[in-house]
Amino acid sequence: MLAILCSGVAWASLPRVVAMPLDQQRQWQALGVAPLSSGGVSGMPMAPTEAVEVVDFVPRRAVAATSPAAVAVPAPAPLGPLRIRGRVGDGLYWSLRAAGASPQVAAQFLAALATEIDVGDVGPSDGFDMVLGPDRQLLYAGLSRAMASSLQLVRWNAGGHSEWIDAANAERPAPSIGALIMPANGPVTSYFGYRYHPILHFTRFHAGIDIGAGWGSPIVAAGDGQVVGAGWAGGYGREVQIAHGGGIVSLYGHMSDIVAQPGSFVRAGQVIGYVGSSGLSTGPHLHFEVREGGMPVNPLGVRLVSAPVADAHLAAAVKVRLAALLKVGARS
Repeated sequence: MLAILCSGVAWASLPRVVAMPLDQQRQWQALGVAPLSSGGVSGMPMAPTEAVEVVDFVPRRAVAATSPAAVAVPAPAPLGPLRIRGRVGDGLYWSLRAAGASPQVAAQFLAALATEIDVGDVGPSDGFDMVLGPDRQLLYAGLSRAMASSLQLVRWNAGGHSEWIDAANAERPAPSIGALIMPANGPVTSYFGYRYHPILHFTRFHAGIDIGAGWGSPIVAAGDGQVVGAGWAGGYGREVQIAHGGGIVSLYGHMSDIVAQPGSFVRAGQVIGYVGSSGLSTGPHLHFEVREGGMPVNPLGVRLVSAPVADAHLAAAVKVRLAALLKVGARS
């Protein structure tokens, strides 16, 4: 009897399902909850009014996507030039790295020095000095050496090319060994040594070679150097002389016209005049002569010490550039 009584109480405590009109059921379904009177665990009773509109389907509410607020990122501060100095110590590369140079900059520094010296000869007591541009490109590579002359290499850009110029020796370029080139196109018609002179009609020493080129053919410098003479020279006619360094001078005679100017610097292969027959000559040709220490030597056997062209204006510009670079603050 007690069990029947308890079960009856429990049944009476359960919520009773109340029948409701179809329109109310649809409203509760639209809300996604069931009313308490229908056995729901949450909800609220709703009394329909005239403002309620019966709908068969309620679409999902569209929520506009919101983009996160843009956060202003400050622009990186522009980098200025940087100077790094130090001592070589146990090794140049690792001393450069320890002083703050990146691996790329350290490699650039070594490559710059290699254009002038053997990097393996750098001593532990030598000092290095470098200047980097805003893009961290190496602009200056300096090396003060205890047992040899110091280097002050400035990166110089001209004509789309970049090269290292030693500002300390810009006015005294290092000589390079090379052979003379033929100054005109044509066969050798008369060689160096004694010969029977075609005009004077006796045997005479021929101090150069004759090149059988046509009238007006271009004559080029046989090597780098400075024009030390350009004008009329007696039996040589119109003549140009070029000093190549080391006491070697080349001579070009019997020209029809002279292009080179006295005191100017010329490169090997640069036009200095044109073939003619001026002076003591039987016809158009080039008399090419080489003198060493004032004495004629066989042009076909000469290997000369050819000094690269030293441009005084370039040397001055490089020194101005060097002075500006050395004003950059140091980091050591």
